[in-house]
Amino acid sequence: MIRLFVSDLDNTLFNDKKTVNPEDKEALMALVDAGVQVCLASGRMDKELVSVMNELQGEFHRISQNGAFIYDMNNQRLYSAHFDGDTARELFRIAEPYQLVGFISQEDGMFVPRKSELVQQIETQMRMPIEERSDVLDCLGTSIFASKLCYIGDMDEIKKLEATVKEHFADRVDSFISDRHCIDFMPPGVSKGVGLKRLIDHLGIKEEEVACIGDSYNDISMLRLTKHSFAMAVADAAVKQEATHTVASVAEAARWVLAYNNQISAK
Repeated sequence: MIRLFVSDLDNTLFNDKKTVNPEDKEALMALVDAGVQVCLASGRMDKELVSVMNELQGEFHRISQNGAFIYDMNNQRLYSAHFDGDTARELFRIAEPYQLVGFISQEDGMFVPRKSELVQQIETQMRMPIEERSDVLDCLGTSIFASKLCYIGDMDEIKKLEATVKEHFADRVDSFISDRHCIDFMPPGVSKGVGLKRLIDHLGIKEEEVACIGDSYNDISMLRLTKHSFAMAVADAAVKQEATHTVASVAEAARWVLAYNNQISAK
């Protein structure tokens, strides 16, 4: 029996307009009505996940910033992680020469040293404002605790930066391609898969009682965790090969879960 359904947001539950299709909303609520708990798992901030949850009018578990923060459906925080100030500062400065737009996130805010026109354009895709803080680097580790550094831009530049970060930071920083033209740098040992494992241990359920769906490389760790895994049809081949099923929508995966549970119940 599948007891927990976990969904990524961007390019999975979200459509191109960064909203949820009515069919997907209806399918998620059908899962809830059938007794299946739902979890949102994203590289986005927890406030953004709460916004989605409120729009869907449900009570969901939340894994935000690729596993840096975990909340259960009762809003109990189960886990949090952030960089030490020196590492975050060094990481941001190493990335400065690359032709990318960088953001520093903590749990309840996203910061840039200067709010350029491009940053303002990107902000329109967010569900919360980006704050300009000229002193953000000085505040790291004291009043700002960076849980994620995100860079957006050309994929060739992203790959160059990733190689440089791996060379300089070794096991102090993990990285994930979280969306098209976007890379996230995380504290070591933080991933959606590790976050999901923490959640299911808290809930007292088994890995085989979980289904999850995603589309990007930061979803691979959770796709590997359970045999009931779904990759979106738009995902790269490398992501699809990590999943048991390929589907066109969250609704399709949710319907599969309901049919599977009905089949198990009938035995």
